Amino acid sequence: MADIDIAVDFMGMVGGSALWASATDVRPGLRPEIGRYVVVADDDADPAVARIVTIDESGNIELEVLPGSVESHQDLLART
Repeated sequence: MADIDIAVDFMGMVGGSALWASATDVRPGLRPEIGRYVVVADDDADPAVARIVTIDESGNIELEVLPGSVESHQDLLART
């Protein structure tokens, strides 16, 4: 299983791919950056890859969850 970069609640997904997370949901040592690809997951679902779209002034992170498995996006994760 992939290491989780940001804990999310997939039930909060809007429009099939948009999701928000809090700065407190980020694993220690990870520095969120716009455009970076990360592994996201919750307790009840398989992990997925997401792109960080925006980070607001409060540290809330907007994510675009990509379709497919983490394995299918290893090339994106390797670039970040």
